[in-house]
Amino acid sequence: MAKRKGYTPKKPLESEQKVEAVQSDETPVIEKKNRLPYFLVFALGFLLYANTISFDYALDDKLYITANEFTKKGFDGIKDIWTNDLMTGFFGSKKNLVEGGRYRPLALTTHAIEWQFFEKNPALSHFINVVLYGLIGVLLLSVLKRIFGWKDKKWWWSLSFLTVIIYMAHPLHIEVAANIKSRDEIMSLLFALLAFRAVLMYLENKSKSALILSGVWFILSLFSKESSVTFLGVIPLTLLFFPKGNLKQSITAMAPLAVFTVIYLAIRLAVFADQGASLDVAEELMNKPYLQATDSERLASIFLTMGIYLKLLVFPHPLTHDYYPFHPFRTIAELEAGVRPYADWSNPWAMISVVLYALILGYGLYAVYQRIKGKKANIIGYGLLIYFGTFILFSNLFFDIGAFMNERFLFIPSLGYALILAYLFTGIIEKKLGNKVSLFLLVAMLVGFSGKTIARNFAWENDRTLAEADVETSDGSAKVKMTMGSELLEKAKETANPAEKAEILKRGEQYCLQSLKIYPAYFPPLDIIGNIYFEMGNYPYSVHYFTQAALKKSNDQRILTNLEVVANTAAQKGDPQTAIKGYETLVGIKRGKERSRIYSSLGEVYGKNLNDLPNSKKYLAKAIEVDPQNAAAYQKIGIVYAMMNQADSALYSFNKSLEIEPENARVLLNLGILYNQMGNADLGNQYIQQAQAIDPKVNAGN
Repeated sequence: MAKRKGYTPKKPLESEQKVEAVQSDETPVIEKKNRLPYFLVFALGFLLYANTISFDYALDDKLYITANEFTKKGFDGIKDIWTNDLMTGFFGSKKNLVEGGRYRPLALTTHAIEWQFFEKNPALSHFINVVLYGLIGVLLLSVLKRIFGWKDKKWWWSLSFLTVIIYMAHPLHIEVAANIKSRDEIMSLLFALLAFRAVLMYLENKSKSALILSGVWFILSLFSKESSVTFLGVIPLTLLFFPKGNLKQSITAMAPLAVFTVIYLAIRLAVFADQGASLDVAEELMNKPYLQATDSERLASIFLTMGIYLKLLVFPHPLTHDYYPFHPFRTIAELEAGVRPYADWSNPWAMISVVLYALILGYGLYAVYQRIKGKKANIIGYGLLIYFGTFILFSNLFFDIGAFMNERFLFIPSLGYALILAYLFTGIIEKKLGNKVSLFLLVAMLVGFSGKTIARNFAWENDRTLAEADVETSDGSAKVKMTMGSELLEKAKETANPAEKAEILKRGEQYCLQSLKIYPAYFPPLDIIGNIYFEMGNYPYSVHYFTQAALKKSNDQRILTNLEVVANTAAQKGDPQTAIKGYETLVGIKRGKERSRIYSSLGEVYGKNLNDLPNSKKYLAKAIEVDPQNAAAYQKIGIVYAMMNQADSALYSFNKSLEIEPENARVLLNLGILYNQMGNADLGNQYIQQAQAIDPKVNAGN
């Protein structure tokens, strides 16, 4: 066909030329013959976190593993794992703690399988996490290679390879890779990438098996963690910027993901039908971070944290595992001074963050518009939308996610940032400053990221190292200060040096008090500081804090037991008033025979420690009224009657005690002494002899 005069054939878009080149390579040579890039990214991921393999359990590992009854059943617990909320195995009952609930059975199942064969084995669990993290690099490279190819450059300087190594080295991934619990994050991305790869493979060669596998991989991703649902946007966005086929083919490729997402949601709804996994959750600050904020404060604080996320992407320091409840908004000094704990619009960074995110979203949408108009694919715009689209669910803008912020929330979104950086190095910087300068800057950044990652990993060795690393960074966090107090309590118990123990306990006390100043209604530090004061021998303060804890959680048997132990110890150490305060709290909480026991202890303190016989008799009578089978109470009230010269009542009480416990040597001894006092020495000596026959250690002189 003759060309029309003056007509110049339209030059294909650069991105279209590139996509066609990749499409023509249905079995990419790099994947078939050159496995070195894949080996290198796996090795990078593995080596960055190899030092975590020797670490112990830390942080929320107890929720998933060491204190989760479903996990610890091994194979027998898998059914419960798949039919309950994530937290049920830890708490032992259904609790509506976080908005929407948490349904991540697949990751929890892997922990149950490990427990079945190896029980407590953190080294194995860490090793598995590190291997899976390395495999993420391999799959990510495979996906990006199918999208971008190697172009005309060496593979080690391609957009795909640089994106992956920047992503793998970024220190914001430490919490995910170094914490066993975060296997849900790793598995979720791993399966999402497998689904993404299967979609691309289908579009390249129309493989029906790849089409089916895309849906299977995706539902496994959702069963690992729900957040991968954002790939329902990521994949179509990618196909818009870098098309692999026509619209009909793209819709067909996405259909299995949509279908399996519906299946996942149906299963989730069926599991949560009677578990209250809704947006209406318990009014607890640690799970509802903006509970005490005004609407204006909430919005300003959210945008401030969103800005901090951007800062951490660029400059990942300082890092911390804990933001509960007021880090990074306030320091403890500000909170003690009465400053509102949340940010407001007087903070310029909140407004700057609004502007930055408006620019991110605006530029990304402009890139979409330009692409729809047939313009060249804008890598920066695409990367910004990947970041924004996968991050927005974690922003708290639409619903509370249970935390102000956490570094693990950038595990997937940081991929967009890595892509933009790789594009800047291979494109903008290289063109403007030359290849050597670009390479030098890239290496410097990777060395910095890698060094930070390896050094920071050691903070995750166990709960103590984690608390020590972050307690000063997260100065407005009640949780990390509570944890530090708890770890110091355990450390004090481990030392035999009294002076050193006292110094450690004093430090633990201060951290717990700081925790309570930040959040006065926080339960755990009340428990911990009660134990600290007990170890110090400060029983009045121990009773005070255990009382506060018991009033908050009156069904917590461990706290009630601790309070009773402190009260008993105070009575034994000659501090009856402290003992009475503890017992009075317990009397108001306990019921049934346990309440009878506390009344009996009160009666003993009044009689034995204070010589207040009327009150002693009153409480012992209450003990008997609550539990007529309380032999100890009958024995004690018998002693009181004897001391009040009411011999008949004393005899009746001792005999009632003996009816309940016929072999009680102490009651027999008391009867013998009483009969001797009444002038019946024969009968008295008979009872004393019976007592000594049962227990030779009883002493008639006592």
